[in-house]
Amino acid sequence: MNESLSGPATPITRDESQALRMRRYLMAAGTSLLLCLTLLVLAVFGRLPWSVASEGTLAAVALVVLFYVVFRTGLNLRFSDPSLTTEQLGAALVLLAFLMTHAGPARSSLVLFYPVAMLFGVLRLNSRRLMSLALLTLAAHGTMLALLMARQPQLDRGALFAEFAVLAVVLPWFAAMGGYVNRLRTRLSDSHRDLKRAFDRIEQLAVRDALTGSYNRRFLMDGLAAERSRVERLGTVFSVCLLDVDRFKVINDELGHAAGDAVLKELPALAAAGLRGIDVFGRFGGEEFLMILPGTLVEGARAAAERVRRAIEAARFPGLGERPVTVTIGVAEYAKREELAALLARVDRALYAGKASGRNRVVLG
Repeated sequence: MNESLSGPATPITRDESQALRMRRYLMAAGTSLLLCLTLLVLAVFGRLPWSVASEGTLAAVALVVLFYVVFRTGLNLRFSDPSLTTEQLGAALVLLAFLMTHAGPARSSLVLFYPVAMLFGVLRLNSRRLMSLALLTLAAHGTMLALLMARQPQLDRGALFAEFAVLAVVLPWFAAMGGYVNRLRTRLSDSHRDLKRAFDRIEQLAVRDALTGSYNRRFLMDGLAAERSRVERLGTVFSVCLLDVDRFKVINDELGHAAGDAVLKELPALAAAGLRGIDVFGRFGGEEFLMILPGTLVEGARAAAERVRRAIEAARFPGLGERPVTVTIGVAEYAKREELAALLARVDRALYAGKASGRNRVVLG
């Protein structure tokens, strides 16, 4: 059916999804640059050798550039998770563990970046993925501590073991809580989608006729008011057509209400053949249907109404066999500053003039 209402919301396209992934990547890249700034600050205050700060900065920038190229070239689309959240976090966590090996007294400060990095996975990864990243971090950090103890036997092993023990408690707990938050977010997102579908359904019920699926009288009256306002502002035109099924009561009495309902259900689809995409067609009441034709003079409206009349006359309806169905249509063009009630009265008079003169015709009002 030709209608002026927009349809369901357009699904997110591949380009839009890729742009969203790029924005998420840029947020992660910004955090990597914060790490670089932290390394430089630690070096300035003598807590970290300048060589380690510069090498760590170069490594972080290299990762940022690498993932940028992957996203810009679309290589990420070949992965099961095109956002590459796990891959980005895994690379960042391993880099942090490597820096710990050379961080010296700055190691206690850099340890804070472990949960900061994992924070980016909370909204994208489930508990299992987050726990895997936590175990990866513990393995990398434990390996780093083992290398430190082998290289520098004089280090306080008790302090190193305590450091690892704290991480072994904090990171899995962080992963578990992050997974819980992710589940809540997923449920909230699902509830939001269900609510939107329900709202869309309610909105459709509010403007649709239950039997025919076409627009109802309330929507048509709102459409007339909007069209009248637009015409008064812009000085354009519009016309209306009021369609009535001929001898509809006879169809109901002789063939039953099911046959009559079948006729009404078919009319919107048949009318679509004679209307444009911007035209509005709906059930005005009973067996009457109203057509609103924006930007159309009365002669153009008459031609459209005639196309609709012929399409209905040529159709065959379920339950009626070869029995034809005809309609009479009244047509009127809106006159400037005319009240809608007066316009509808004119088109109604034209309709009944057509009924009185033999039916199955289009009459101007």
